[in-house]
Amino acid sequence: MAIPSTDYSALLSGSMLIREFGAAVPFLSAGNVSALTLSPQEDVMKLPDYTQPGGNIRNEVRRLTGVDFSFTFTDYSAENFARGLRADIETIAAGTASAEPVVAYKGGYVPLAKIATAISSVEPVGGGTPFVSPTDYELRDGQLYIPSGSTVAAVTGGAANIEVDYSYGAQKKVQALVNSNMQYEVLFVGLNEARSGKAVRVHLYKVSGSVLQEMALIGDDFLQGQVNGSLLADGSRTGDGVSQYFNVQLVD
Repeated sequence: MAIPSTDYSALLSGSMLIREFGAAVPFLSAGNVSALTLSPQEDVMKLPDYTQPGGNIRNEVRRLTGVDFSFTFTDYSAENFARGLRADIETIAAGTASAEPVVAYKGGYVPLAKIATAISSVEPVGGGTPFVSPTDYELRDGQLYIPSGSTVAAVTGGAANIEVDYSYGAQKKVQALVNSNMQYEVLFVGLNEARSGKAVRVHLYKVSGSVLQEMALIGDDFLQGQVNGSLLADGSRTGDGVSQYFNVQLVD
């Protein structure tokens, strides 16, 4: 006869919430996270059994050396890039640019300061007869394109040779790798589909975040970004039996 036991099988889904450690700000969702894992690491010291001809282990001590943390996001948001690239975010409201100086070479693309939605005018630096689209310039994928047969003057000494008026939509610019290593507080709020959707919550008190392991830009599948890190002790959490690393709460 089998010994009766409660089924605690798990098939979890849910949301990863995150905020800077120690900051007086709300938790924010990291969006669609396809993987979230904790991996405790050990240093194992083994004492061989020298009393037995066949060897084996007489004793061992296992010391915890850390807990690795990893999450994979599929939402390529500015906020996720900022966390994975130690970056600052510049939020840009929709608007227009007037007489933006541009170094424009014929036969190729020229990135404007912002991703354009429409170009209203292209003129020589300092003013003059406006150039004509599409003979002298085009808007392609938000960039300025100068055909090889354009009447735009050749660049001299690397100086700007045209001025561009254009409009642009709301956008965000991520300035990558400008900050030091950041620390975060992470909350997983999930449901266990294998137990009729009972709630599960895991609170990671202090996570040292690493940089993106890989930043895929082109691929045959949905793109993903993986960020690794490790758990650190939160010394503000004290008391008998109180973890300084994380806790897990399960609804029975």
